Amino acid sequence: MAKGLTLQSCTLIVRQLTTDSAITETNLPITTLEDLFAQCVTKTDPRLIERLLIAGQDAQGRARLLSFTFQSVADHP
Repeated sequence: MAKGLTLQSCTLIVRQLTTDSAITETNLPITTLEDLFAQCVTKTDPRLIERLLIAGQDAQGRARLLSFTFQSVADHP
């Protein structure tokens, strides 16, 4: 990691449509790149990946947040 930068957290947000047509979001903490990769390529439930948030501090100690938004697609047999 670059000198002076601090990574504080990495969170994957997934969403799911409920039976009453509401959308719920769930935060999944990510601890390794392998964990992120597995969450993104292993489909084990109907939730769709929404966002990846990476929080930390820059070299001057200022809070920084990177937000990556995914465009989800549906699987069709």
